[in-house]
Amino acid sequence: MPGRATDRAATRVLTLPPGLFGPDQVDVAYEPWLALAATGLHVGPMSRSPVVLSDSGEAVSLGIGQHLGRQTVRNPGCRDVPPLRAAVDGFVWGYGMPPAIRKSGWARLVDLRSDPTFAELACGPAGVDFDRRFPRACGGHCDGRRLTGVRRASGSAEVSARDLYLRYAPGSTAYGYLVAGDQVRLLAQWRAGRWVGVEVGRAEWAPSRARGWVLASGLTRG
Repeated sequence: MPGRATDRAATRVLTLPPGLFGPDQVDVAYEPWLALAATGLHVGPMSRSPVVLSDSGEAVSLGIGQHLGRQTVRNPGCRDVPPLRAAVDGFVWGYGMPPAIRKSGWARLVDLRSDPTFAELACGPAGVDFDRRFPRACGGHCDGRRLTGVRRASGSAEVSARDLYLRYAPGSTAYGYLVAGDQVRLLAQWRAGRWVGVEVGRAEWAPSRARGWVLASGLTRG
């Protein structure tokens, strides 16, 4: 049956390189942590790393009494209460909950404490994840789809953007930053190359050999 063979070929999925994931393998959650002191969100887990800037160039920070939505680990098993992502050198990853700017970054753990009774939901920076306290409240729990139409890529590239989210899946949850001048190896591409799966080579603030997806528009091909 030629039609059926064509359909199967059209939906064939490339086995992703290890360390690259589709939306069905992410499913992270967040929970609110209260800022006990004014604290900036950084591009790396250390005080000397630059503070994250908003699209308008404003430094992203939390004021006393504002909240960080602290991120959990990647959750491919769709657990309702996944573990929180561990601190790295005393910093934790999360996003600024309104009225703070909804950008993600690294904040000093010593400046924060858990605030489980906070009334606002921590649904993620784009509102499409879920609150670890109330898994069904945000509508973003266990709803990721398998990634299809992925093509292999090769070669190297340099980050040309000021900063660039390193994401678990294309258009999905960010877990780190690359910055201008960082070097990556290309592994895969999706959506006509709009998203590129990379392995970190030389980087200022991201760990070497970390893998994830970035917007290709933030790269210059080597």
